[in-house]
Amino acid sequence: MKETVEQALRDILGNLPEGSRVERPRDPRHGDLSTNTAFILAKKEKRNPSLVAETLAEKLSENPAFEQVSPAGGFINFRFSKDFLISSFRKVLNEGEDYFKKDIGKGMKIQLEYVSANPTGPLHLGHGRGAVVGDALSRILSFLGYDVSREYYINDAGRQVYLLGTSVFYRYLELFGRKDLMERIRDTFEKEGYRGEYIKEIARLLSAIVGTKLADGSLEESHRLLMESDLPFEKNYLKSFKPKSGTPEELCSLFGLDFMMREIKRDLSDLGVEFDSWVSEREFHMKGEVEEVLRRLEEGAHTYESDGALWLKTQERGDDKDRVLKKSEGSFTYFASDIAYHLDKFNRGYEKVIDLWGSDHHGYIMRLRIALSMLGIPDDWLEVYLIQMVRLFKNGKEIKMSKRAGTFVPVREVMEEVGADAVRFIFLTRRSDTHLDFDINLVKEKSSDNPVFYVQYAHARIAGVFREFKKRFSEDPEEVIKNADLSRLSSEAETGLMKKVLFLKDEILTACRGRDPHLITFYLIDLAGSFHNYYNHNRIIGSEQSLMEARLALLKGIRTALALGLKLIGVSAPERM
Repeated sequence: MKETVEQALRDILGNLPEGSRVERPRDPRHGDLSTNTAFILAKKEKRNPSLVAETLAEKLSENPAFEQVSPAGGFINFRFSKDFLISSFRKVLNEGEDYFKKDIGKGMKIQLEYVSANPTGPLHLGHGRGAVVGDALSRILSFLGYDVSREYYINDAGRQVYLLGTSVFYRYLELFGRKDLMERIRDTFEKEGYRGEYIKEIARLLSAIVGTKLADGSLEESHRLLMESDLPFEKNYLKSFKPKSGTPEELCSLFGLDFMMREIKRDLSDLGVEFDSWVSEREFHMKGEVEEVLRRLEEGAHTYESDGALWLKTQERGDDKDRVLKKSEGSFTYFASDIAYHLDKFNRGYEKVIDLWGSDHHGYIMRLRIALSMLGIPDDWLEVYLIQMVRLFKNGKEIKMSKRAGTFVPVREVMEEVGADAVRFIFLTRRSDTHLDFDINLVKEKSSDNPVFYVQYAHARIAGVFREFKKRFSEDPEEVIKNADLSRLSSEAETGLMKKVLFLKDEILTACRGRDPHLITFYLIDLAGSFHNYYNHNRIIGSEQSLMEARLALLKGIRTALALGLKLIGVSAPERM
């Protein structure tokens, strides 16, 4: 719809002036769309905006797509003609979801990285929200012609992995009452260890396979038993263990990583989130890529040594202070690993990279951009969007903890209570950079107050109408619709619904360009509300024949838009409810 207005302006002006916008007016009584183009031209030409708007509106009025073009103090408001709406809506009926496609991506290679949670515990609600936002965005980008690659970066190196192993080993020793060995790691466990029930679960599984052999110091035998056991997950990390140089904590770390990656992948799969690639931070260290990126930064005179540590000169490029790349005791920082990882992305040929990070990473964005610019990577190559946390409510009270996770509520617990569809939909009812409250009781209601039910029920309701028509008339409604006289859709509600269906194309484009998949959810709620209101006040089956056919066609268009919108956010479109 916006493209129609923009093209009409181009037909008169040649090109749209910079800053020109076509938007929905706040008050729909003013029209279907509005533009500020006259303001932009008036400022450029030093003329009266109202006079420019009047002149431009007069020329635009000749376009048959518009029923009315009205100047309004410098703005120009548009109302689409009935013929335009009917011809466009007929295309929706004939082309289905293809009508809403536009190849704006042209095959551009985009990498989308999201979730990337530490594999030291279950995915919490914040991780789940990031997973759903990333997945929905990848669906929208792919729909519009981008070549999208979805990636999960596994933070499987560093101290948190050591703490995972220490925690599992401590709980394992606890099972056998080995207080002598527990004492050695007690301080670390009590101050920094992971406390959730899942750690005990890992320890119990470990003890069932190796018995007391690990506590007795038999690393090689313990590793052999684990590798030969019929574990319900892949042994990718366990394969890398070297008993002669390893420690019990390291073996427990690798065992724990394999266990947790199975859990994470299962949770994501059940949430409807899939990835094209899984990249390991450990591998960047093992391949020497972190050391290589530091060498390049040193060669470019972007680093210096102080107090035994290696620092990056980020302050001279706008950061509040310089950042450590390599600590005085010789270990690399996460920052160093992230630079190497993003350089690897660039070298893989991605034309743009989009990262979705937790809201606590806000201060991290600038320093990473600075480091990448030092390596010659353009500033606009990396886009970063922050995902805010989710608060969970039940029976009017906030739920902050889970027995299994210890300190947070895993996304799996919520999925098991309300279903993946509801979780995905609610996660997308707010901008991802704003806080979200998730009310379990509301999502369980079968009422208009529950947006998930409200939208899915609209789709199921239309499917029910089509089944009823076929049962009553023994005709295929799809065949009847082909010859429907859409001019019979003359009420304000009917033309309004046609417009809303057609506006989905604009919403998809806007959601893509602004990286805002929640706009699709807003659209679905609005469309479903308008449909339910129309359905409750108008007879479909049983009305006069040509009117019934036209209304069936209207419902088919609405169903097409609902199904596509739900598909783009990864939520099912049920035929029955």
